Amino acid sequence: MRPLFSSLLAWQVLLSPAVLAWSDTPSTATKAENQVEAQRALDKGLDLERARNWSGAMEVYRSALDRWPGRIEISRRLRLCEIHYKLHRRYSDQSFRNVLLRLPREQALDLYDEVLERIQMSYVDAVPFEPLTRHGLDNLEVALRDPVFVKANADQATAEQVLGLRESLRKMRSEARAPDRASALQTAIASAQLAQEIGVDATPVYLEFIYGACDALDDFTSYLTPDKLEDLYAMIDGNFVGLGVELKIDAKGLRLVGVIRGGPAWDAGIKVGEWIVQIDGRSMKGLGLDEAANRLSGSEGSLVDVGIDKGDGKVRSLKLIRRHVDVESVVGAKIVDVESGIGYLQLSGFQKTSTDELDRAIEALANQGMKTLVLDLRGNPGGLLNVAVEIADRFLDAGLIVSTRGRATGQSQAYSASGRPRWRFPLYVLVDHDSASASEILAGALQDHHRGVVLGSRTYGKGSVQSIFSLRSAPAGLKLTTAKFYSPLDRPYSEQGVTPDIPIQARTVAKPAAGALPAEIGPGLGDPQLDSILAAAIRTAKERQSAQR
Repeated sequence: MRPLFSSLLAWQVLLSPAVLAWSDTPSTATKAENQVEAQRALDKGLDLERARNWSGAMEVYRSALDRWPGRIEISRRLRLCEIHYKLHRRYSDQSFRNVLLRLPREQALDLYDEVLERIQMSYVDAVPFEPLTRHGLDNLEVALRDPVFVKANADQATAEQVLGLRESLRKMRSEARAPDRASALQTAIASAQLAQEIGVDATPVYLEFIYGACDALDDFTSYLTPDKLEDLYAMIDGNFVGLGVELKIDAKGLRLVGVIRGGPAWDAGIKVGEWIVQIDGRSMKGLGLDEAANRLSGSEGSLVDVGIDKGDGKVRSLKLIRRHVDVESVVGAKIVDVESGIGYLQLSGFQKTSTDELDRAIEALANQGMKTLVLDLRGNPGGLLNVAVEIADRFLDAGLIVSTRGRATGQSQAYSASGRPRWRFPLYVLVDHDSASASEILAGALQDHHRGVVLGSRTYGKGSVQSIFSLRSAPAGLKLTTAKFYSPLDRPYSEQGVTPDIPIQARTVAKPAAGALPAEIGPGLGDPQLDSILAAAIRTAKERQSAQR
């Protein structure tokens, strides 16, 4: 089991939200206008659903809920799209298809039982089994509407048979009672028996119950396929086999949003902002991100032919050899004001190597005359708990760094500074809405102890700890929320985040790719001429230096 703060694997460019002025009592005209706009958003989402563009529909519904949080019909559409989206992701996962879907039904049922047992024993809050069961029934009923699931598991059934099964599941859901784990298992068994009547094997049924149970808990709990578990451990270790790219899918293909320094793509001259439009001669159009990523992945030493479009429509073919890639957490370190001795360092994650990388980078800056450090945590999604504590300990003289509280043994802990700080420079910490988890622990500890000045915008507010459990029933894992964490002043981070000492509203840059050079991280990031938050930190540092003279 490994405790960690889960990374946000998908990233997006965020803009500062528009400020809307509302009166305490909206006029009738305003209410009517809101109704019209909400309906337009719903109609737009439904159009995207009909095109099976689940991610696009989810984005529309989430934006709508930010404006109209009470719209139940939008919440329901979002939940439906999320089920479809996650189903497509797992069915495009080769290890899900080749390992989990092929489990004998008895083993798949044991796997569901083990997941329920682990939730019962270790989840941060006590959870009744009934909502877990209902979510499992929901997952299965929605799956039976999806051509991907039907083709894989019910291709011999007629449309009438599938519809009949869905109706039976809806009835079962309305009557579902699960006072204990045995009752939850019996509901899954009964559902599998109904599904077998139309030729659907029990294993995919139990898998839907597993994913449904995880989805019922929180956004950070998830069931991990063998490949996803391996990827997560590689991320924690800071190394993997591949091309060294970070991708986002769009209409044109796979857009490169990060290229890791020293990786195969880096060495081939592939740049951020370009597109991979072909893999081994096959077009990327119409593929989901997971399926496309599967085609890019392969064993160490294997060859892949990628077609690269720089944006001019011309495709150049490059042959790349997959190999071991080390991911760096310190992605930019330099002196940004020579006269005042102000150094800048960006940390992109908290992995096993991060503390050593940070020490080396700070030592190098100190040798260049650094007297003040600006530590940039913008876009940093988090990582390992112990690494966040180690880095905070580098700067703090004494005191509590973070406390965690959970139900299971070992989940309630207090982590304190050792009293042997390595670095005593004046410190300025940059954060934004994408600074999450371990980033919030570090920024919050430095803020509560008045060790650093925090600048930027309020952080994400992910105040929970995830533990990774390897499962005995199958070569897979469970990432489960097991605790919540609190600042030295006992402030909860969950949904509150860290509020900067000096709030600065500015356009938020894209999350950096680990290992990318500063110029490739985002527009102007790390350049005081273009980066307004960094410029504010430098200005504040210089003012305080002058005041102390």
